Amino acid sequence: MHVRYDSDADAIFLVLRAARGGEAGGRRLDSTRIAHLDRSGRVFAYEFLSVSQGVSLDGIGTDGAALIRETLQPMSQIAVA
Repeated sequence: MHVRYDSDADAIFLVLRAARGGEAGGRRLDSTRIAHLDRSGRVFAYEFLSVSQGVSLDGIGTDGAALIRETLQPMSQIAVA
């Protein structure tokens, strides 16, 4: 897993796994979350915007949500719900 935090953009880009066959684009989940898909249609990364306001994991699969929560937990300035 790889996490990039951009404080100027107030955003986190979190890569869960390698993109099979390359990247195929993103699917906006809501105004602050984007799921990035690989060519096989699997989510390989998430982009979270306005993270200083918190990060919602609603609608993200149980395994992915647990992994994201564990990864972001050390970033104490970000609330994860």
